[in-house]
Amino acid sequence: MTNDFDTALLRSFVSVVRCGSINRAAILQGKTQPALSQQIQRLEQQLGHALLLRSNRGIRLSTEGEALLPYAERILSLTDQLSLKPASQGKLHCSIGLVEDLVSNHFTRVLADFACVHPGLSLRVEVTNKQSLFAAFERGELDVLVSMPIVNAPAPIQEFSFPLYWFAANGFEHQGESLPLVIFSQPCSWRNRILEALNRNGIPWHIVFESSSLAALQAATEAGLGVVALFSQTPPHHSQRLTQLPALPNITIAVYRQRGDMDKTVQDLTNLFLREMQHNHNVVTLNNGEGQ
Repeated sequence: MTNDFDTALLRSFVSVVRCGSINRAAILQGKTQPALSQQIQRLEQQLGHALLLRSNRGIRLSTEGEALLPYAERILSLTDQLSLKPASQGKLHCSIGLVEDLVSNHFTRVLADFACVHPGLSLRVEVTNKQSLFAAFERGELDVLVSMPIVNAPAPIQEFSFPLYWFAANGFEHQGESLPLVIFSQPCSWRNRILEALNRNGIPWHIVFESSSLAALQAATEAGLGVVALFSQTPPHHSQRLTQLPALPNITIAVYRQRGDMDKTVQDLTNLFLREMQHNHNVVTLNNGEGQ
């Protein structure tokens, strides 16, 4: 017996996650809150478990909801893209720039899904530091750029704010008075802000490993060398989030597109990145127990 899902139910579920609350999602979809809640309940009944956990503090994703979300996003992404004009009506080559801090399953899935329904499109992805990416963007070598802003950068399409979290290997135990740090090498806009947070709270520290590579930082943390500050989307494998250390500042991530570029393919690709960023932003909000 097949278990076919109504995409309207999946869209309602994803909309609640993106909006951070059932009320806001209902307004966005032009529905009443009871009608939208009923759709979520129908999906939960079909799956046999709760997807959203409700409390006085708001709503958050259940374990099953977290597992369903990437599949629902992907189904909707492919469904939406099937209605797009063929890539032949736009550019046949697109170049995307990403800072390595953002390279995760979320963004590779965007590219994979886009390429799946645009088989004639050639994608080039450049992953490096933001200074090099903005230089390439200014030279017109990148169609879309997703990065932390820099001074005198052009106006972005949209900005998002994401928190940093502390991570350490499972079973890691800090011994000694000074905190061992795994951290990005200079130049890094996070670095000074992370160190300032520790200094402000009177926590001594020393750097045990630094690199410009996200993969290297993740590996060093997994090996138990020290603690690292990263986005929730890019934690080291086999790691735990540390809550006893000082709260870290939010980091601004912006999406850029070449000024005046009205190519449909580039616009569609930009919109996919914007949607993924909004999704990630609202997942963080939901899991922090905000929204209703």
